[in-house]
Amino acid sequence: MRLFSLLLLTILLPGLVAGQASSGLAIDSWRAALPYNTGLVVAQSPSHVYYGTSQSLLQIDKTDLSPRFYSRVENLSENGISRMVYSQRFGTLMIGYGSGNIDLLDGTGVTNINDIAANTNLTGEKEIYDIFLQDDSLAILSCGFGVVQFNLKTRLFEQTAFTGLRVFQTTIYQDAYYAATEEGLYRLPLTGFFPNFSTWQKLGPAEGLPNTFYAGGVTALDDDLFVVVDDVLVRWSDNQAETVYEFPGFALRYLTTSGDRILAGYAPSGFDAGRVYIRDRQGNEQVLQGGCVGRPLGGLIDEQERLWMADEWLNFRVAQLPAGTCEQFQYNAPFDFSTSEIRIVDDSVYVASGTILSNFSGGSNGSGVYVNQGGTWKNYNFFAYPEMATKEAQIDIHTVEVDPQTGTIFAGSYYGGLMEIEGDQITFHQKENSALQGAVGDEQRERVGGLVLDRKGNLWIANTLAPNPLVLYSANKEWKSFRPTGNTQLFKGIVDNQNNKWFVLGSGGILVYNEGNDLLSASDDRVRIIDAGSGNLPSNKVVSVGLDLDGEVWIGTDDGVGVIRCGDVFDPVCKASRIVVTQEGITEALLNDEEVRAIAVDGANRKWLGTRSGLFVQSPDGLTEIRQFTESNSPLFSNQINALAFNGKTGEMWIGTEAGLLTYQTETTAGGDVHASTVEVYPNPVRPDYRGPIAIKGLPRDANVKITDIRGRLVYETTSLGGQAVWYGEDYTGRRAASGVYLVFTSSDNPFGSPDTEVSRIVFIQ
Repeated sequence: MRLFSLLLLTILLPGLVAGQASSGLAIDSWRAALPYNTGLVVAQSPSHVYYGTSQSLLQIDKTDLSPRFYSRVENLSENGISRMVYSQRFGTLMIGYGSGNIDLLDGTGVTNINDIAANTNLTGEKEIYDIFLQDDSLAILSCGFGVVQFNLKTRLFEQTAFTGLRVFQTTIYQDAYYAATEEGLYRLPLTGFFPNFSTWQKLGPAEGLPNTFYAGGVTALDDDLFVVVDDVLVRWSDNQAETVYEFPGFALRYLTTSGDRILAGYAPSGFDAGRVYIRDRQGNEQVLQGGCVGRPLGGLIDEQERLWMADEWLNFRVAQLPAGTCEQFQYNAPFDFSTSEIRIVDDSVYVASGTILSNFSGGSNGSGVYVNQGGTWKNYNFFAYPEMATKEAQIDIHTVEVDPQTGTIFAGSYYGGLMEIEGDQITFHQKENSALQGAVGDEQRERVGGLVLDRKGNLWIANTLAPNPLVLYSANKEWKSFRPTGNTQLFKGIVDNQNNKWFVLGSGGILVYNEGNDLLSASDDRVRIIDAGSGNLPSNKVVSVGLDLDGEVWIGTDDGVGVIRCGDVFDPVCKASRIVVTQEGITEALLNDEEVRAIAVDGANRKWLGTRSGLFVQSPDGLTEIRQFTESNSPLFSNQINALAFNGKTGEMWIGTEAGLLTYQTETTAGGDVHASTVEVYPNPVRPDYRGPIAIKGLPRDANVKITDIRGRLVYETTSLGGQAVWYGEDYTGRRAASGVYLVFTSSDNPFGSPDTEVSRIVFIQ
C-alpha cells in the first residue's frame, strides 16, 4: 500500500497546481498599492538607503537599487513619516511620524513605541522634526513640544525637556546640547539638568547671534557649529557668528551633517528649482543646482560619494560627487495615493484620483488615472502626457470607465471634459467638439461628474451643472445631450440589468433613466427620481450606488443603505427597503447614521460597504455582519473609504482609502453557471507545515463541494463562495487530514442541461 501511495503521488504531482491565487496573495492577506515616485525623508545603513514617502517607506539596496516596500501592510504603525535615523550599533531604523508615533525596524520586524502619540497630557504639536543619535544609542528627538531622550538599547524614554516651543533640530557640540527652536538657539551643558528647560541658556547678542531669530536647524562639524538664522546659514565658533551661505528669496529647508560634510538645502516659495550647499571640514564649498536638485528636503552622502536627495519633485534623486552628475528613477507604482473611483475590466484595474468638494467645486487634483495591467502600473497625467495640461483636462479626473470590447479608457475631468484614451493616443472631448457644455455660471469648465457604459456600448456622461446634464456618446460616435430633470447635479452611478442608468443627484436622491427604443430621441425616455419621500430612501443625501449579483440596487446615503428590489423601478410603488439588523441585542437599520461612501459586491454576493468609520462586509441579504475592517484591526490606511471594486478573476477587493490604495484577498471569486475550463487547487500539494486555507477555484457560483478520501469516505462538505470554495484541511471533528490523496467533487445545477460536475485532487504530505 505504501509503495502504491508513493507511485500515485509520483503520477499526480506533476499535474497539480501549486502556489497562491492568481493575484499572488494568500487568502485573508493584504497588499499596498502606494505611490513610490518621491522621497521626502532619507536615511541610510551600510547597505541600504531608506526613503520616507508621503504614505510609506522605501528601502533601496545601495548595490543594485532593488527596492523593498513597507507600509501598514508590513506592520508600520501609520503614514506620514517625518524623520528617520539608522543606528548601526543596534541595526535599527528609527522612524518618527507627524503624530509623535515611533516605529523601530530591525531584523525581527517592526516594534511600535507610541508613548508620545498616546500621551493625552502633552500639549502642542507632537511631530518629530529631527532625531540625533548620541553615541549611536541615545536618540535625541526634537518635537513640537520639546526635546526627548530615547534609549535604543532599553527602548525606554529617559528625559524630556518641555520647551513650550517647537524644536526643529538638536545636536551636541563641545560638551553641550544645542536646540534650534522657533524663537532662537538654546544651550545646555551635558552635565546640566536636562528636563528643566529654564536652565537652558538662550543664545543672543552676547554670543554673536541676534536677540530673537527663527532657528530652523543646527548641526556640528568638528570645531564648528552651523545654525540656520532666518534662512541664512551661519558658522558659529567662540561666540563669533559668520555668514556662510545665503540665497535671498529661498528658504533653508534642511541642514545636516553627513560624514565629513554639512549639507544645506534651499528651496524657493514658487516653482523654481532650489540648490544644495555642501561644505567639508576644510571649508571647501560646492553648490549644486539644476540636475538632481528640485525642491530639496533632505540629503545624505554614502560611501561611494553619492548624494541621495529627499526632494518634493518627482523621482528619487542621486548625484555623484564631486561632478554632481544626476541619476533619477522611479518604481512601479500608482502616481498618487488619492482615489475617487475604481473600475476593473478583464483583470485590469483603472483608478481615478480627482476630488469633488461638498460645495460641488473641484479640488484641483492633477494626479490623473492610474492603470494596473498584469501588475504593471501606467499613469495618465500631465507629467506623462503634457497635452493634457494644455487642454486643462488633467485636473480632478474624478470618474473613469472602460470599454471591455476595445479597451478604450474614458476619463472624466471635473474641469476639462472627457478624455478618450486608446493606448498613447488621447482624444479630448470638450464643448467645441462634443455635446458637452460648460457649467452654468462657469461656462469655461465642462464638468464631468460621472461615467457609465451601458450594455450596448453607449457611454452616458454626467455633465454636472450643465444646462443639459446628461450626455450620450454612443457606440457609433454620435453625441446627444438631454435634460431628463430640472436637477443638474448629476454624479457617478451604475447601469442595472435592465440597462437603466442610475446617477447620484447632488441635491437629493438618485436619478433612474432609460432611453427607450429611440436612442437619440427623448420622446420615449423613462425617468424617475427616487428620494426619501417618493422612494423611501434612508436620506436624501445619496453618496454611492451598487448592483449585486441578483440585480438588486443598493443605495448608500449619509444614513445607511436602502435596497431596490423591484421588477419595474419606474413603477411609483417601487420603493427602497432598509436592512434591519440586531447586534448586541439592539435592533436598528444597517449602518444607521453612517455615510456609506462606496459599495461593492464580491463573488459570493456579499456586500462590502465603505464608510468614514471603516469597511463593513455583510452577508448577501445584508442581515449578518461577516467582517469589519478598521485602522485598529487591519492594515487599512484610513477608516475613510472612498472607492471599492472587486476583481472576480483574482478574488481581490480593491479598496481606495483617504490615505491610499490597497487590496484584500477575499475567499471568493466570480462564479459562472458552469465550471471554468480548469479547476485550480492551491496550495497543492499541501506541505506538512501549511495550516492555512486551501482554495478550490474555477467553480460555478454556489456549487456543492464534497471532499472525500481515496476510498470515497466523506471528509468535508461545503458550498462555494461565488466561484471558489475554501477548506482548512480538517474533517468535521477538527482532525487534520492524514497524508494521501483527497478527491474534490463539485457540482451545480446547469441551466443548459444536465448537472455540471468536476472532480479535482488534493495531495497531503505529512
